[in-house]
Amino acid sequence: MPDRDQLLEAFAAGSLLRPDPTYMSVVDVMRGVAYACGADVSPDDHAKAIAAHLRDARHVILVLADGLGVNTVDRLARNTWLRRRLLRAIRAPFPATTPVAITSLATGEYPAQHAILGWWTYVQEIAAPVTVFAHERATDNRALDGLGVSVEGLLPGPLLLPRFTRDTALVMPAGIIDSAFTRWMAGGARRIGYHHQSEIVSATVERVRRAEEPTFTYLYTPMPDTVAHEAGIDSSAAADAIDALDAHLEAIEESLAEIRGGVRIIVIADHGHLAIDDSARLEVRDDDRIYSLLRVPPAGDLRTQYWHVKPGAHAAFEAEFHACFGKHFLLLSAATVDELRLLGPMPISPEARARLGDYLSVARGAAALRYAGFSGRDGYLRMRSSHSGLTPAETEVPLILGGSGFTR
Repeated sequence: MPDRDQLLEAFAAGSLLRPDPTYMSVVDVMRGVAYACGADVSPDDHAKAIAAHLRDARHVILVLADGLGVNTVDRLARNTWLRRRLLRAIRAPFPATTPVAITSLATGEYPAQHAILGWWTYVQEIAAPVTVFAHERATDNRALDGLGVSVEGLLPGPLLLPRFTRDTALVMPAGIIDSAFTRWMAGGARRIGYHHQSEIVSATVERVRRAEEPTFTYLYTPMPDTVAHEAGIDSSAAADAIDALDAHLEAIEESLAEIRGGVRIIVIADHGHLAIDDSARLEVRDDDRIYSLLRVPPAGDLRTQYWHVKPGAHAAFEAEFHACFGKHFLLLSAATVDELRLLGPMPISPEARARLGDYLSVARGAAALRYAGFSGRDGYLRMRSSHSGLTPAETEVPLILGGSGFTR
């Protein structure tokens, strides 16, 4: 059976989730936030529903909890803040990985338009995959600025945050507050760095209390993602990180309960997590035959990859891919990806089409696959859980609403 038909069967069975604009998504949430905060966006019904929760609040706080899947929230005790404030499940954009989702937050667009397609994204100007957040060529970690690729050349526009009519700021880990990506996303908005997770409370509360006008605050936390990769999403370490996050968010809500004009806290995630099958932890190496059929190393992520094949080698590549990885991954042509609208509800833009290449592969189950020549190989071999695929665990994330004066 062709891989396209197998994918549709998996969608029908529910083992994989088909991107579907009838379900509310992270993109809808950001568009709704933007609309409520004065940006010139055209909201659909999903975005209007979000905006209705936020419009009357003087202060809006959007929290991006990296890696917090809705299944993880569902397992929390009923008296936790996250569980009490959970409104519903929504969908992350596919591929379900941080650079894709955060670029969607920055632009209000799906990857089919914004063209950031994974942790590693192919850039045609240098004919190589790049590591998006590091702003480096993935094969040798050379800075893109020195290769003639500016931040604006890699990343799309227009940005959303500069279009907000509220006082806008980003609260981010100190290690990334001055990165090229964060500076681009902020678009001139104030950036506030924190060094320890517990500081998200004081940094956020102090900002709102000192404000003299309506505010929007984007708060990013790398938890539980960082711990989940290292120890597994079901580990005690991940549970501790989620408990700490729960306590911090409740502390923010309580500390701002009496703020004039009201506060809304909206919590979402960029993706969930899925435990990696150790028997299906795969690699592409330079001396593999399949590599000889490629123009560049495969880009994408651990559970979704993009393949740029040499002219005339497509039949040989398909045969080699199915022989090597067909047990664990489905292989889809670029035309099928566009036809099924996997990267968003609109047709793929020319830039995204060039970056996609000839094929997309996506994991059937709990397998992972990467090019062995990218940095971070030792970490990959130790990694306990990951994401970027189409399973419910990876793509279903929570929509959590709290703050002063908010009732479900």
